[in-house]
Amino acid sequence: MVKNEFDEFSDDEAPPVVTEHTTIKTNSPIAAGSPGTTYDWTTAPDGTKAPPRIDLNGQIVGIRKADIILPPIERPWDRSKKGDKELKNCSFIVYYDQHSQQESYSGVRVFKKEENGEIKYSHPTITRDRKNQSSQLLGKYADFVKKDINEISLRQFMNFLNSGCKAKLIKQPFTNPETGAVIEKNMVDVFVNP
Repeated sequence: MVKNEFDEFSDDEAPPVVTEHTTIKTNSPIAAGSPGTTYDWTTAPDGTKAPPRIDLNGQIVGIRKADIILPPIERPWDRSKKGDKELKNCSFIVYYDQHSQQESYSGVRVFKKEENGEIKYSHPTITRDRKNQSSQLLGKYADFVKKDINEISLRQFMNFLNSGCKAKLIKQPFTNPETGAVIEKNMVDVFVNP
């Protein structure tokens, strides 16, 4: 079973999300580095609650957009499995064009970076091992474009998800590691040509 991570949101927080063609603000929590996809909190969704989940198993849907929402600065850092890095989990939400449905994919992370004595986030990362939900989604995109998963940049992947692409969904069960509750999520099974 794929590891499932649940992120918590607060209604009074407006975390940054992925956007294209904007500049990094000087108060950005992202560490400086090569320019690329930047995070603009003004485009973050106002609400944090998803609509009730409707079973879309086997249906072909359009993907309206995908957002990566950075974790709050106040959230404590977690340690990597090796214990040599500090990280936080991001929320990665894919919005479908059917019945206002959306799904959260676990596995996107930011790492702790120090820049001029200030603690910042790295750009979000997705592992390339196809073991967590976001890595599996990235792998399905790599298969769709017939490339090795290691050749796909986050910018290319997010651009595709925000381009009006289509996908066939599959219902998959996931267990909340904290509560033990099992939920069935509408996950991308395969991307399809429009």
